[in-house]
Amino acid sequence: MSLTTREVMRGQQPINLTAKEFALLQYLLENKNHVLSRDLIVRHVWGYDFVGDTNIVDVYIRYLRSKIDHGDSPSFIQTVRGMGYIVKDV
Repeated sequence: MSLTTREVMRGQQPINLTAKEFALLQYLLENKNHVLSRDLIVRHVWGYDFVGDTNIVDVYIRYLRSKIDHGDSPSFIQTVRGMGYIVKDV
């Protein structure tokens, strides 16, 4: 992931992300190995003035997974049930 060019690759495959998907992935990677709650993600990615439900995080996590994950491998973004999401070092 390049912050200057805003390019994301998995292996040799480029991945096209929207601005919000990129911001979400960036936040998750900046906090690798830390569980992030939906509320925390909304505040940092959508902003403190966001009016809406935290389910928006689930929707965008699903978008990212559909673009980043490979069908038979474990998901890059892990769900921590009842808490939020985490990206772990592999």
